[in-house]
Amino acid sequence: MPSFDTVIVGASLVTPEGETRKDLGISDGKIVAIEDQLNGQSANEIVAEDAIVIPGIIDSHVHLNEPGNTDWEGFDTGSKAALAGGITCLFDMPLNSLPTTINVEAFELKKQRGEANCRTDFALYGGFVPGNDDQLEALYEVGVIAFKGFMSNSGLNEFPCVNANELRKGMQVIAKLPGMRLALHAEDNELTGELSKRCIQAGKMAYQDFLNSRPIEAELLAIRSAIDLSGETGCPIHIVHVSCAEGIDLINEAKDAGVDITVETCPHYFSLTSDILGKVGSFAKCAPPLRNAAAVEALHYKLRRGEIDTIGSDHSPCPESMKSGDTFFDAWGGISSLQHSGPISYSLLNKSLEIPLSKISALTASNPAKRFNIQNKGALSVGMDADLSIIDFQNDRPIEKTDLFYKNPHTPYLGMTLPMQVHRTFVRGIEVYRNGKFSDAFRGQFIQPHR
Repeated sequence: MPSFDTVIVGASLVTPEGETRKDLGISDGKIVAIEDQLNGQSANEIVAEDAIVIPGIIDSHVHLNEPGNTDWEGFDTGSKAALAGGITCLFDMPLNSLPTTINVEAFELKKQRGEANCRTDFALYGGFVPGNDDQLEALYEVGVIAFKGFMSNSGLNEFPCVNANELRKGMQVIAKLPGMRLALHAEDNELTGELSKRCIQAGKMAYQDFLNSRPIEAELLAIRSAIDLSGETGCPIHIVHVSCAEGIDLINEAKDAGVDITVETCPHYFSLTSDILGKVGSFAKCAPPLRNAAAVEALHYKLRRGEIDTIGSDHSPCPESMKSGDTFFDAWGGISSLQHSGPISYSLLNKSLEIPLSKISALTASNPAKRFNIQNKGALSVGMDADLSIIDFQNDRPIEKTDLFYKNPHTPYLGMTLPMQVHRTFVRGIEVYRNGKFSDAFRGQFIQPHR
């Protein structure tokens, strides 16, 4: 009888210890062997000479907008794009869907939609907004992966930002929930609000004015405040989409002082500069905004030094019509990036910055799993879920609109050529994507953090 359900032979495996040329055996959805010469021990043998096997990417920052805004994106189209980019587990944010996930009723509705439509495994954030402190413990009990709050205007009336007093109050609650943490959008609301108001009053509303309205200092003010409150309350925090090296310096200083804090950045911050806004307009609008070339190079330095904990896509899609408006300020802010987050990370960090593949897999898989207490995911190791992708670095085709699996096929990455290409993606040992085709019968599982 066959020893394994599936065997992958001949590939280079990206393990926590580094790359190794061994075979990989899968049974009952788990990695059960990483050894030499497993060929001939499974009826489903995949010969992957000259290919690389990476652990399935865990994208801990995704907006899929279901229920309520599936004309923007939904679990089905979004998770297709995820699989095509090597993502096997995603964490969906609590805003942009309607209702927003700020209570158990909304959480259960979103969970049902995910179980029906998501093609990857998935986890759900709970929302933290003014006045829902009494909902946080109940959301914790039903299995949110973490909480998410905004320190500046989110752009949605249904998901208002929190001020310092509200943030302190919520942190005091979250600090008492074992294993829980708060992810924060850290920009100072007072500064960004005042600068935006000045631009609008002066009639300065082009893309450069938008950049000026959200300076690096707005990030630094909010990060300092979040650090102070985390130290005061003992609430673990995760600062999302940090765009600047100065913010990472503040976070690393806080780590050294004993604050329980981690930092995420996104592919658009280390692969694009603000100059692209003059070419593609609001398709590259996001908050915090893209930075200039010098700031991007400083972020590269931080990545080389290993001073960043996780990479998340911050996939924030919308209909193309929402990317237009009378001014740049009117356009919806958010970049469609789920499908190419992994290829950008691996292509740029490995080929341009010469960061080892094992270090990139830590940023995109094992570190998110550890930070958010996800067991059995995030690494090619015996006993872990067989979440993985078979890739190579031989792509020479630029990204085209017809390649996109999003509900609304737009992205600022059109025309970019990424060496990494994903050929096959497996979730818990089941092949769910192969060269543009999907397994329609497969649906992912809801994932809860270990406590």
